[in-house]
Amino acid sequence: MPRQTRYLSGLILCLCQLASHAWAQAATLPAQETARATIASGRPTPLDALTPYGKREAIRHLQWRGDTLVSFGFATLVRELDHEQLRSVLHFLDLDDYLPGLDRALLGAPLRLPGPSTQVEQDLQALRRFEQEERDRRAEAMPSASEAGAPAVLRRYRQLFGTRVQAATLDDQPLGDLLPMLDAASVAAQGNPASAALDDLVRLHREMGARGIDTRRTLDDGLLTAMLAARRFDQARAFAATRPHLGGAAIPRVDDPLGPSFKGRSAFAYDARRNALTRLALPAAGTELVMVVSDGCHNSTNALQAIANDAALQARLRAANLVLVTGPGAAVETGLMARWNAAHPAMPIRAPYSAQEWHAIDATSIPSFYLLRNGKVVDRRIGWGPEGKAELIELIEAAAD
Repeated sequence: MPRQTRYLSGLILCLCQLASHAWAQAATLPAQETARATIASGRPTPLDALTPYGKREAIRHLQWRGDTLVSFGFATLVRELDHEQLRSVLHFLDLDDYLPGLDRALLGAPLRLPGPSTQVEQDLQALRRFEQEERDRRAEAMPSASEAGAPAVLRRYRQLFGTRVQAATLDDQPLGDLLPMLDAASVAAQGNPASAALDDLVRLHREMGARGIDTRRTLDDGLLTAMLAARRFDQARAFAATRPHLGGAAIPRVDDPLGPSFKGRSAFAYDARRNALTRLALPAAGTELVMVVSDGCHNSTNALQAIANDAALQARLRAANLVLVTGPGAAVETGLMARWNAAHPAMPIRAPYSAQEWHAIDATSIPSFYLLRNGKVVDRRIGWGPEGKAELIELIEAAAD
């Protein structure tokens, strides 16, 4: 993937621990107390450089724990601001470290669209709330082998937006409604990557281009990531070829010796030299320890580094049948796989073949660890904090019982 796409998609995955959408994690900084108070008071802030709708979106996505900002929504900032405006907003929020990464995504002029209709804005918020409620519900319950991803979110999306996004009615939608409609399709596709929500996303993206909207700021990256998450490699390759700024997207070719009739769980092994993915079958029975990681996520990096530095822990993980993978509903992260696998060929990172095959792994938090017996999740640990290694060892010991 191009550098900015890897950066943005990495933020999306890693920050699921603290937020339900594409929000970036922030450090605890005293000046944020002042920022929060200023926003709450309604006094002028650098956020005023956004459109009225963009400002509402940005404030909605600010997540606080006390007076500490723990996550923020980068998409609106990248879409609507120029370099100086973005710098001012990030400085105001004490998030200056994010400027270099987000600055790379400022392609073309800022995207300044008319505000959406009240109903469409309300429906997008209703969908987001529903998705968060479903996420919380699944987080409290142990994933089931019979539970297939997040179909409830897809159904709710259809109820709210199904008529609007159809080809027959899309021409009639106001220009300002297209962006929140696209964001709604993205919410549905994130939990259901191979569903018709992706087709809606493609249709909306095409409509925006037809109406003269420059889609280079997050919209092209988001669509490419969604295609790769759905494992639509040919479609992603064709799309990237039409976007010069996505020219660095080296979409891997796929070898599938298992074929469409395979039943079970499988994963892609990555050959960096050939830039090729080969589908491999995984055992259907027995005990295994699944670890889900992501590129660009500091917690994943910390977890992997802790394992890399501990030969004894590596041996225990291999004895527990470690299966190290990227997110089932995420784009195939070839960069991470190439780097890690070259250094650790005995415990390679692979990419799940599809979210449907891996629906028991509800990897909305990264990194995450799942103990499976005969394909069913029986225990899990989420995140990687100070006690991360101790919690991982607990799972290893449970695997031996």
